[in-house]
Amino acid sequence: MDIWVVAALAVIIASIVYSAWKQTSFSIIASIACVAVFIIGLVSQAELGFAPHDLFDASREYTLLTSMFMHKNFSHIFLNLLALVMLGLVFEQRIGTRPFIVLYLIAGVVGTLVFAAVRWNGIIPVVGASGAISGILGGFARLYPNEKMIIFPFPVPMSIWTVVLAFLVLQIVILFSIEEVAIESHLGGLAAGILLAPFIVRLPLGQRKPARRTQTLSVGQIRRLATTPQLRSMLERIEKEEVADVRGAWLEHFLSIAKCPQCGSRLKVENGTITCEKGHIV
Repeated sequence: MDIWVVAALAVIIASIVYSAWKQTSFSIIASIACVAVFIIGLVSQAELGFAPHDLFDASREYTLLTSMFMHKNFSHIFLNLLALVMLGLVFEQRIGTRPFIVLYLIAGVVGTLVFAAVRWNGIIPVVGASGAISGILGGFARLYPNEKMIIFPFPVPMSIWTVVLAFLVLQIVILFSIEEVAIESHLGGLAAGILLAPFIVRLPLGQRKPARRTQTLSVGQIRRLATTPQLRSMLERIEKEEVADVRGAWLEHFLSIAKCPQCGSRLKVENGTITCEKGHIV
């Protein structure tokens, strides 16, 4: 195996292991790994992209992993890493680093396999983190359907499912205008994220970093704060959620939006008690 391929694999594996071990933001570490692998590809011209027939070539099976961190050019890596940071940082904080890593990798592999199934006779290798990032988008939409985000270049908050819809429309536009884009990988990763996210967050992946300040709160403590349709919808989600980490993240988000019923100021939690900035006990 080429020394540059070994170097790329070492960077990728080290980033995964370190992030999972330290539970340190994989969104950032994966971005750094993508840049490092991209530089390795530029310097060495190593073959890091995935072609369908690599699945049956033992000397090339590594491309199933390296292709997820390699990119075609500067604009390709810039747009992918921008999407990864914008989506990934928020979503990873909600579900924990280890479940995020598992979803990211599985979605990326599924996207690549869907590409292989559709373009089995293709000779142009696929590269990029798009399939994995699409899986993060799908998982985000599935677990937090009421979330609103500001997505570049749009200046106003958009619901996460609106982002998914815009993403699907973009794939249709690409299908009829740009040939060398693996939309199969994008759609495969998106579907994997939507379908698998609820199961992945339930995996026994060790202690995560939940929203600690809400761990002792009960639904009864926040029920009277659900004064808007958005907050009532979130309250229903909190009541139904069985995964402690996800429920804690929803509680955190709920309290970041809700206001003190007495003075309208922001809320905080101290020792299991909800108070506002002016000292009122809720």
